[in-house]
Amino acid sequence: MSLVRDVVMSASVALGNAASRERDRDMETVHDDGRPKALGERARQRWNAMVGEGFGKLVVSQTAHLGAKELAKRLSNETAKRVFREIGKRPIVAASAALLAFDVARDGVRLARGTIDGREFAERVGGNGVGLVGAAGGAWVGSMVGTLAMPVVGSMVGSVIGGVIGGIGGDTYGRAKVRNVMGNDIDDQDDDQDDDQDIDQDDVDDE
Repeated sequence: MSLVRDVVMSASVALGNAASRERDRDMETVHDDGRPKALGERARQRWNAMVGEGFGKLVVSQTAHLGAKELAKRLSNETAKRVFREIGKRPIVAASAALLAFDVARDGVRLARGTIDGREFAERVGGNGVGLVGAAGGAWVGSMVGTLAMPVVGSMVGSVIGGVIGGIGGDTYGRAKVRNVMGNDIDDQDDDQDDDQDIDQDDVDDE
């Protein structure tokens, strides 16, 4: 039963992660020759992309703990071996870590190519991290609530729904917090510049 629970919870985290990152998907709205794509074509393109990414992340979520166990065997550093050994014992933690690494790497490539800037990269990383925590928490709560309504089936359905809601909510909250922090930093810099200008103006007036 524990194995089934771990499988469902890991899958729910993956689905929550995929749903929360859907807002970042870049979709082509025109053909190579400049003709706009029909609404149905764009919808089909988005659906295929969602299914493909969702399936890929499901696979990652179910195999991440196996990769962690294999790394624990191959690494020579004892501290790293212990870390990956413990991660391998916790499929949900392994799935979250693998999904976070995957998305951060992909956004890192976008940053290097110039398709997103540093601020957007920070927002995505912050949202992704909090979103994965939210997805895990939502999956757990949803599983508990679903079990009360209908054992087994209700637990699975509740876990998936909770994972998606928690993932989207956590991602939104994480991005908002990063924007708030970075916005405050910019405001503080502006205030410092204004103060410096005021001081300079006072010096001029005194002269």
